[in-house]
Amino acid sequence: MVDFGALLDARASKSPDEIYLVCAGREWSFAHVKHRVDQCAAGLARVGIRKQDRVAMLVGNCAEFLFLWWGMWRLGAVMVPINLRLTAREIAYIVNHSEAGTVVMGAECAGLLPGLEKECPGVKHWLGIGLPASGRTRPVEAFFDRGAVSPPRRADPEAPASILYTSGTTGFPKGVVHSQGNYLRTGAAFSTSTRLVAGDRLLTANPLFHVNAQFYSALGTLHSGATFILMNKFSASGMWEWTRQFRANKVVLLLALATILYQREPRADDADNPVEVVVAGGVPKGCYRDFERRFGVRLQTLYSLSESPLAVLGMPDEACVDGAVGRPMRTAGEEPNLVKVFDDKDRELPAGVAGEIVIRNAALMKEYYKSPQETANAMRGGWLHTGDRGVTDENGLLHFLGRIKDVIRKKGENISAAEVEAVLAAHPGVAEAAVVGVAAPDAAGEEEILACIVWRKGVIQGFEALARHCAASLADFKVPRFWQTWEEFPKNQMNRVVKAGLKKETAGAGPVYDQRRKWACKQAGQW
Repeated sequence: MVDFGALLDARASKSPDEIYLVCAGREWSFAHVKHRVDQCAAGLARVGIRKQDRVAMLVGNCAEFLFLWWGMWRLGAVMVPINLRLTAREIAYIVNHSEAGTVVMGAECAGLLPGLEKECPGVKHWLGIGLPASGRTRPVEAFFDRGAVSPPRRADPEAPASILYTSGTTGFPKGVVHSQGNYLRTGAAFSTSTRLVAGDRLLTANPLFHVNAQFYSALGTLHSGATFILMNKFSASGMWEWTRQFRANKVVLLLALATILYQREPRADDADNPVEVVVAGGVPKGCYRDFERRFGVRLQTLYSLSESPLAVLGMPDEACVDGAVGRPMRTAGEEPNLVKVFDDKDRELPAGVAGEIVIRNAALMKEYYKSPQETANAMRGGWLHTGDRGVTDENGLLHFLGRIKDVIRKKGENISAAEVEAVLAAHPGVAEAAVVGVAAPDAAGEEEILACIVWRKGVIQGFEALARHCAASLADFKVPRFWQTWEEFPKNQMNRVVKAGLKKETAGAGPVYDQRRKWACKQAGQW
């Protein structure tokens, strides 16, 4: 396994003048990117960054993020990217837990600096992007005032290279440790599985602090020699115009962004774009083919997680199957990428039987940082236990069924929340849906299903019609008994619904309607 620096050097040598990065109205060739990366490596070394030092990145999408990240890797340092939507308290936890001695801040986060200085006493250096020089921060832009520098010595490709903090709905986030080798193997698998090649132009607005943009868009394009078009942030109204402006033929979307695009009012020019392929994990079930027809694209569905970005993808030579997430990403030359479904005793289950999704390949996380017991539990028997429910069909395609803990127990039956939510989301009047189990006073200790609904604008609200819609696709015991209208759902930093918040009293939720008794019976928070 070569290290990242060797790959960057090879790209700059082979195609020095080809455009690699397009961002904020500027373009950088492979040679120019390499030069900037080497300048950042030298600048970070002057600050005092050494091998295995942790550098926290509190920065939005910009070219400097990429240059600094890869400059750290030239030195063998460890990047700790931080979600910009976190609070100061949450950011301080990550900085302190990772023992980051240096923090890089973008101008959008400058207001957090005074508080973080107090809460993070272990930080020796504060660097700023787009911030004026001060007694607190050194400007990263000064790194670019120096001339060309010699690349630092090679880093160990299997040493820790990043710590990615998960955004769980409860408790403190866990730090997922990955090596440069994991990035390189995943980037290669992604480019192979999407047929990403030199000459392609891949566009994403996914945040660079997230695993998706790092492993797929950034490392996938570098591996293949394609052009990487990085937008500042997602815009549903601007996405297809961007693809026309930048001649993008491939797009990568994060989580629910595909759903947001699909739920916009259709336009006559929706398919008037140069995009051939959209890689996305959040297209509503039941709408895969319509998504492709409406936007004139081929859809490649995606399932992965921070612990294993090298996971499952729809294959380029197969039509997408509604409800399926695909097959194991294609790898070459190393340990194969294996994705199976196990029971609670870690025995493989046959097609058609649901269980826990487990993964084994050469790019699994190295560990949860400072959490040996949680690492051992997640990696039992050499398999990453994802905590997700899934099932394979007769053709070997994986179907994601939701989190294992996101199961409602009713009348002796296990009901997948994801299954009910998919049916609700397919109704034309529903913008978002989430279901949880609640202990109704007359249910003798068993759970009943509460369906929380965010309606599309202008839709006449009608729970009776939604119940009939569910009954047409679900067994009777899976049809929600309780219904509630929400203005918007409580969500965590990665835009996932925090289901514990759906059972708490809030001004954003209406009264709860009881399908059985036909009246609004309780206010939220009184279960």
